[in-house]
Amino acid sequence: MNSAYRTKKFSNNLFILLTIICAIVVANLYYDQVLLTNISRDFSVSISSTGTLITAIQIGYTIGLLFIVPLGDRYSRRLLIILSLIFSAILLFLMTLVHSFYIIVIIGFLMGLSSVSAQLIIPFVSSNISSEKRGVIVGHLLTGVFLGVLLGRVFGGVIGELFGWRAVHEIAAVVILLFSAYLYYVLPSDSVEKENTYKDIILSLPPLLRKEKVLIETIVFGASAFCAFNIFWVSLSLILENHPYNYGSSIVGAFGFLGMAGALAAGFAGKLTNSKKVTLWNLLALAIMFISFLILGIGWSKLIILIIVTFTLDIGSRMNMSINQGRIYKLNPQNHSRLNSLYMVGYYLGGSLGSLISTNVYHLFGAMGIMIASCAVLFLAYAYYLITNKLLN
Repeated sequence: MNSAYRTKKFSNNLFILLTIICAIVVANLYYDQVLLTNISRDFSVSISSTGTLITAIQIGYTIGLLFIVPLGDRYSRRLLIILSLIFSAILLFLMTLVHSFYIIVIIGFLMGLSSVSAQLIIPFVSSNISSEKRGVIVGHLLTGVFLGVLLGRVFGGVIGELFGWRAVHEIAAVVILLFSAYLYYVLPSDSVEKENTYKDIILSLPPLLRKEKVLIETIVFGASAFCAFNIFWVSLSLILENHPYNYGSSIVGAFGFLGMAGALAAGFAGKLTNSKKVTLWNLLALAIMFISFLILGIGWSKLIILIIVTFTLDIGSRMNMSINQGRIYKLNPQNHSRLNSLYMVGYYLGGSLGSLISTNVYHLFGAMGIMIASCAVLFLAYAYYLITNKLLN
């Protein structure tokens, strides 16, 4: 059986399939962002309390990135990818069976913990293909990751309004199980040399942080951008479902199409990693987001402003993510799982903080609070760049 796996190759069709799987598994983390109102009614808890579920899912995902993704430098990523898909599908389904909000928070945490397949797939592919193809292929996989964020909201919003939030999880679980079964037969083996022990891998993480300045900079840029991005997206459902809009979850989910358009519009970003001024492109991406939040603060009550902001925020966020990961994958291939793990841990810690901030800030200060909090977070990234590059002397 192992020899059969070794003869398999990464075909163009397999790259497309893996991109789709990246999108589907990442969507697990975002269905409930547009279903907060439905879930709060079903469990008879406040809207601000339902934000705990989103935070638990993202914290679980962050811990999975820290402790599960590095296993790819010790064990077969092929096996880890298939197992993580199976467990995430099982846990998605279990979320539909419980009737206690506190239990669903625990299961949501475990579901987030297991939903790390995309971050196993990307280093798996990047380490097993030729270097000249790496940038383009990783860019395509990242497009799947980003579209998964947005498709999760679209699918969650539309299906949630038509059939209820539980149907969203049930359908997603079945789809993921089908894909995991198919991958078992078509996915090649992992040919990258492995580390001796898992302990060595975990102990090597802090030295990598100290050694790689590029890694630290991308973590700061990524965490601040995703924090601000989640402050907007978690609160967007609350903005649209209250005065002056009073829309349902399907309309909230439809805003994901605007995000998809923004993500596709930023599809060129992967090529920017080859630029000598790549850091400046990072700063431009953050500037696009900063300006978008200023526009939000001025005109959030006008639908056209919300549409523009959703589109431009996703352009900035997608640019930032693609450039960051492109820079990381130029580092030592043998460390790709660990480098990606460290980056994504920082990224999702930022996102978890954004989810936590969002519902509380919106409850206290409304849309203006969202603007101020997001701009403050992005400003911290600029401050870090100026200080570390000694531009404040």
